Amino acid sequence: MKPVNMKPENKILNNLFLGIAGAVIFSLILLMCTSPCLAAYNFEGVGEGGDQDTLRDITSGTVKGGLYVDAGDAKGLDTSPYTEEFNVPGTSVKWARVYVGIWGGTESKTGTLDLTVNGKEFDTVDLEGSSDSGDVEDEPTVYCSGHGVYWVAYDVGTNISTGPVKVEAETAGTIDGRVYGIVLVAVYEDEGGDQVKYWVEEGNLNLHGIGWSGSLATTHDEGYAEFAGRVDVDKYNTANLIVTYLCGTPGLDDSLYFNDEQLSDGDNEDDIANSANYFDFKYFDVLDILEKNDNELRFERDDEDYVHPVLATLCLGTAEEGSSDLTVSGVNVPALYAGQDNTITATIKNTGPEPSYGFQTALYANDDIVSTASISSLQPDSSKTIKFNWKPAFGGEAALKVYVDYLDNKDELNEINNWNTPFLANIIDLTPPEIKIEAPEDGSSVDAGYLTVSGTVEDTDQNIAIDVNGQQAMVSGKSWSAQVPVYSGFTKIIVNATDGANNTGREFISVNVKSGSTFKEIYSLNNETNSLNQTSPTSQGEKNETEKKNKKTGLPGYYASLGVISATIFLRLQYRRKQP
Repeated sequence: MKPVNMKPENKILNNLFLGIAGAVIFSLILLMCTSPCLAAYNFEGVGEGGDQDTLRDITSGTVKGGLYVDAGDAKGLDTSPYTEEFNVPGTSVKWARVYVGIWGGTESKTGTLDLTVNGKEFDTVDLEGSSDSGDVEDEPTVYCSGHGVYWVAYDVGTNISTGPVKVEAETAGTIDGRVYGIVLVAVYEDEGGDQVKYWVEEGNLNLHGIGWSGSLATTHDEGYAEFAGRVDVDKYNTANLIVTYLCGTPGLDDSLYFNDEQLSDGDNEDDIANSANYFDFKYFDVLDILEKNDNELRFERDDEDYVHPVLATLCLGTAEEGSSDLTVSGVNVPALYAGQDNTITATIKNTGPEPSYGFQTALYANDDIVSTASISSLQPDSSKTIKFNWKPAFGGEAALKVYVDYLDNKDELNEINNWNTPFLANIIDLTPPEIKIEAPEDGSSVDAGYLTVSGTVEDTDQNIAIDVNGQQAMVSGKSWSAQVPVYSGFTKIIVNATDGANNTGREFISVNVKSGSTFKEIYSLNNETNSLNQTSPTSQGEKNETEKKNKKTGLPGYYASLGVISATIFLRLQYRRKQP
């Protein structure tokens, strides 16, 4: 075929057409890459571009106003329907999302989620777990990982305005359906405000240890949130970081690093996701560790069985904070129990003319911090109820107080009204001591005689009495030991521990005592001595007289015989020494 000669003007039109087509194709590809992520289930986690390790950058930018991030009362895992209330500042809302965390029970169960925001009902969302094929783009976006942990994101920017916002979530289906919590994030404009720079990162990373991945012998130990871009560190006076976790467990260590610097939640840095109700909403001031380029947040699982980082926001502000005045307007203390999780609520109020952003409160017992809670923002003449989770390690009375802004990070109109008057609370101890017998082992073989039994004891009360088969044990700290007589045959060793509140714990083991051992020999020796005494050529009168003398000296017959034998041996030795 002969080549076709094209006119110059046709070549120009053809190149223009190809350029436009290429631009359209590139735009479509770009749109596909930046569209909401698919609702595909992934056990290890769902994040940026399907990444299992990094949260997704959902929005970032600058605004004359601020970034509002709040979790309401942060009740934690509770039944549906689940309601939270918010109050967005500013003059208008530029962008906003509502997040709902849901426990599915297992990845195979399915259900639905219905959301209502200020009376507006959103379309029902299907929660399909591992059955979600990911072939349909969802709005809202559904992130599901692990054994059925959901984090659902709704775009509500056009549905809310500044002021009060009420959100209700209701679940149905075969899923467990309980709600971990609800978070509202809003970028708002304020005509009289200052410039702020912000990032919002979302997803659902499943950080888990060995044994929590079903048949897969894997672990997932780290996750990230990347706040990309250049930062003029000298320009900003505030840097507020807020993170949200699902499924954290108190007492199991996990940690958080911003630009490789470990962050602290008050005095706590090794157990960040420490809420007793599986929902953690934590605030951190990171102004002093900002980097000029690409700030990074790293989640470390450490000892947690499983924990899900689902949201991270960073907001940099240019203005100094205004005049606020933070007070404790009320504390509600239920019946408190030692060794159990207790929830104490406190109402914090801002009586000043300006809002306060990002501060921490602490619960003190006998002048020691026992729990902390974060507040992301508090508007003027507004109140917020927070929850402290406390597991007392002792019973009896304790002096309690709540201290707002206990780190003294906020400049306030009045700095001496940040705590309530301490009051006494009674801690009820219903927990029996927990005993562990470490030696000897259950079912082991031992010699007859005096057997040393030892172990440990755990209790909320340090005043503990322990007996082993009726013999009082020596207690030192959490360790105890006792010597008990055991005889031939199977013998049960019973240990009882009683604390100061009269709670008793019991543990026992069985041991096989070997026959023909020490106790039998001692018993035979005693019999032989008794027989010797009975057959000696003394009259009954002499025998009685001897017994009277022994009683006067306080020596029983057995020990008197030993004295005679010892004296005889001593004289014989002396006699031998005199021989040439």
